[in-house]
Amino acid sequence: MKNILAKSAITLALALSLCAPAALAKPKHSAEHVAAVKKCNDDYKAAITAANKLKGKERADARAKAKADHKQCLANAPKP
Repeated sequence: MKNILAKSAITLALALSLCAPAALAKPKHSAEHVAAVKKCNDDYKAAITAANKLKGKERADARAKAKADHKQCLANAPKP
């Protein structure tokens, strides 16, 4: 009886350890998604660079707009 229980416990443990990595794997993003995110990030960097050349409230407003635009751009990116 102990032998049967031990073998079934080992089999169950091995089965779970083999299935776990497959269940936790992230799905790959599509090429369109990757391109859209890259464009969003490039546009954001350019907007922040331009905003840093401004002074005072204009800078803060430009940075806030860049951040909001970046967030919206990422939301509009095609899903994987």
